Amino acid sequence: MLRQYFEMKSRVPDAILFYRMGDFYEMFFEDAKDAAPLLGIALTRRHRDSDIEAPMCGVPHQSVDHHIAKLVAAGRKVAICDQVEDARAARGLVRRDITRVVTPGTVLDPESLVPDVPSYLAALAPGEAEWGVAFLDLSTGRFHAGAVRSARVPDVLALFRPREILLPEKGEAPVSAAPLSRRDSAWWKAAGKAFPHAEAILRGPGRSAAAAALTYASEMRPGGVAHVASPSPLAFDERMGLDASAVATLELFESSDGVTSRSLFATLDRTRSPLGARALREALAHPSLDAVELEARWDAVDELVRCQEAAQTLQAALEEVGDLERRFARVAMGAAGPREVAALAGGLQAIPAVVEAGRALTAGLLRSLFESMPDTRDCVECVASALAPDPPVLASAGGVIREGADAELDSLRTLRRDAQSALLAIEARERQRSGISSVKVRFNRVFGYSLEVGNAHKDRIPADWIRKQSLANAERFVTPALKELEEKILNAEDSIAGIEARLYAELLATLAKAAGRVAKTAAAVAQLDLLASHAEVARAGRWVRPRLCTTPRLSISDGRHPLVERLRREEPFVPNDTDLSPDHRILVVTGPNMGGKSTYLRQVATIVLLAQAGSFVPAARAELSLVDRIFTRVGAADYLSRGESTFMVEMLESAAILREATPRSLVILDEVGRGTSTFDGLSIAWAMLEYLHDTSEKAGFVLFATHYHELTEIALVKPGVVNATMAVREIGGRVVFLRKVIPGTADRSYGIQVAELAGLPGEVTGRAREVLANLEKQELDVQGAPVIARRKGESAGSGQFLLFSAEEELALERLRGLDIDQMTPLAALSLLAALQSRLKGK
Repeated sequence: MLRQYFEMKSRVPDAILFYRMGDFYEMFFEDAKDAAPLLGIALTRRHRDSDIEAPMCGVPHQSVDHHIAKLVAAGRKVAICDQVEDARAARGLVRRDITRVVTPGTVLDPESLVPDVPSYLAALAPGEAEWGVAFLDLSTGRFHAGAVRSARVPDVLALFRPREILLPEKGEAPVSAAPLSRRDSAWWKAAGKAFPHAEAILRGPGRSAAAAALTYASEMRPGGVAHVASPSPLAFDERMGLDASAVATLELFESSDGVTSRSLFATLDRTRSPLGARALREALAHPSLDAVELEARWDAVDELVRCQEAAQTLQAALEEVGDLERRFARVAMGAAGPREVAALAGGLQAIPAVVEAGRALTAGLLRSLFESMPDTRDCVECVASALAPDPPVLASAGGVIREGADAELDSLRTLRRDAQSALLAIEARERQRSGISSVKVRFNRVFGYSLEVGNAHKDRIPADWIRKQSLANAERFVTPALKELEEKILNAEDSIAGIEARLYAELLATLAKAAGRVAKTAAAVAQLDLLASHAEVARAGRWVRPRLCTTPRLSISDGRHPLVERLRREEPFVPNDTDLSPDHRILVVTGPNMGGKSTYLRQVATIVLLAQAGSFVPAARAELSLVDRIFTRVGAADYLSRGESTFMVEMLESAAILREATPRSLVILDEVGRGTSTFDGLSIAWAMLEYLHDTSEKAGFVLFATHYHELTEIALVKPGVVNATMAVREIGGRVVFLRKVIPGTADRSYGIQVAELAGLPGEVTGRAREVLANLEKQELDVQGAPVIARRKGESAGSGQFLLFSAEEELALERLRGLDIDQMTPLAALSLLAALQSRLKGK
């Protein structure tokens, strides 16, 4: 047995081997040591304290999927080694083989899958300028592949969020929480040769990655992956670009603290099926750049908003469909149990009701979706004619095939029923003949059928009874008649099991032929569910249809942040306007801490993303031109594992924005430069704003929130820059945040007042006011050290702490750098007033 075990283990060295022994799956040696704590089961040992001591643990075969799910969730691979030979017919050791390998990226078991989340395996083929990337969801058959620039690999991973990444043995590992699987170069070459038919679809590294993903999935699932569609080209640049920072900043799929229920997805999700929920994720991760597509989607949502009764009828019908994609995938791969097949048929049976619910709807996209669903009634009839009305969970449990489906099966079942009556007749006859009233017919898997008699009656045993087994308090016997009947029963049981297995496999194979039709039906259901969900959200939240502009424009009236509005119900959400155009395309937002600057910036980006995802938007009015990418630079954290400080992360992300932004991009910058000293940070922020203003190929829309109030002066010399601030009122020493964006600039940050609201001790905030007063006077002591080191009442030196040298020097420098020909009279007067005010010490 151990020789057989080690042979199987050598084939899957990186997996935990579940080795079938009778009614249990056993794990041995290091696998047992790894698995026991993850599964919460006892670690035992065979041959304890000997030179062949073997650590081991095991789980019952009935609950194996539950335990596999636990290990997969922990990022481990599991190989299933089953008995592939009848133990009763085996001569010597029962033959075993690995029937499947379950990895985080190839899992099919519903217990291991989140219904509304795709389960992608990513294959990456590293290159110099480009990487080949492929994303295969084996649970649905969805397959995408192509090539992306190496710098964009983290972004595409953030959007697809794979559960496992396949890489060459020496390939560079990207930053990702997903577990890695590696294969050597010979394996990658062989995989490419095994996948020649993709040549017409994909080229270069994309083809290599696609071949690797499909080959790896086929190895993990020896039963085949026939349900997987041909890889669709990964048109990464044909959809709105979202980098990893934008996905996190806009909290698309989880909040900043990792809670999925506080995400934008959770706010929008009113879908009625897992199909629709996954379509919503797809829409948020890959917003459209196609004006025709968006208008068609908005037309559909508009009609569903207006026709509320029809929309509700449609949603009720969609609720009965269930997860067609994943159920069918398990059917196509031979992994579905009878009850799953029945559920698939039930979902297909609900499709006519979906179509009927849409008869009153006329929007072009809705009509095309209803008409695109093929007829699948034959699949429903096939299941109904073969499967028992209330089938078991496992095919091995028996009773899978309905009465009347197969004549031979029916006759064997009749024989089995008659045999049970015959057993009771033998029991009654032998009781009467022997005079022993306690005689019972018993069955044992090893010894078969027998007559059991207590030891108290041993002296009354008839002479023709043959002893078969001795127990502690009883004896078991067999008679010629019982032996003959046993053979009939056991042969019938074996034949019934064999016929049921054959008929069930034929049913799965027949259903698998409908892969194309089921895929089209599932795709249409997903989109209908998504559109109906958009309509429900729009109706409930008073959202409006966006309007597309052919010229660059971003104009929003009374815009709201949907996630903040939903979660912070203790106070009414204050809506705000946005108006950006080529003449005023950079908005510098100042204001106090907790005044709402960050919410406002995210709100604008979220509204743009929602519009291009095909949704209505939370506003009174929204006009926008299509945005090719949303960039965000908000907050920062040290990447200790990569040796990168907060400021380095900030600068890397800022550099990417300045490098990648286009005239059609939306750039959100929040507190750039705060990761370093005040002077350095302000200088960098100033230079970035000037660069984004002056460089025509970067001339997109920019929202820049800052506490560097000096940046507001850029608006005096750069016509495309405008200032806004968050309104605030100070009443009796208390700060009241009005959350309203108004034109102008802020003169204070109210940081100390916010500290008081947070509960900082009075002596700390009092001392902070002293230090702030000194800093605002810009005094230095005699040694040139800042006044921050002194206490109240101590003397100060006569020096002055200036930002850009003396005020006069600053004024002269500003005047020298002016391009008067490019200034409007109003801008010139405003600049002169500002310089004069500064020189007078105001």
